[in-house]
Amino acid sequence: MQQGYAAVLCVLAVLGLEAAAPGECELTRLLQDKLQYEMRLQYMKHYFPIDYTVQVQYEEVLRPSNITRLRNGTVSEAALRYLWFHVSSQAVLRIREVLPEKHPSWKYTQELCQLFDALGEEYSKYRQ
Repeated sequence: MQQGYAAVLCVLAVLGLEAAAPGECELTRLLQDKLQYEMRLQYMKHYFPIDYTVQVQYEEVLRPSNITRLRNGTVSEAALRYLWFHVSSQAVLRIREVLPEKHPSWKYTQELCQLFDALGEEYSKYRQ
């Protein structure tokens, strides 16, 4: 069980995985704005009970050391961006699953999900 799951994964939003295409750049900028420290603190810390946790598997946590190891290997920046997108979007979905619709963070997580959906559509254009 990992505490601070949402905050740790949201921090990954600004780890320097730079976007390449104009649509991806704009969506990444919007996500970065949404994932600013103050917003994460307000919605993911202040509105959750102190002892609240979300269970995650070890493989579901993307750590900076893993990113560095992948970067030093043969993994392309585009693949790292897609990996970040996949892990982060799944984390937001996991958080949203446990939130009741009347929770103060519901709208914030809903907006994040919409941005991740749009980014997913942008990535699907590249794969075609």
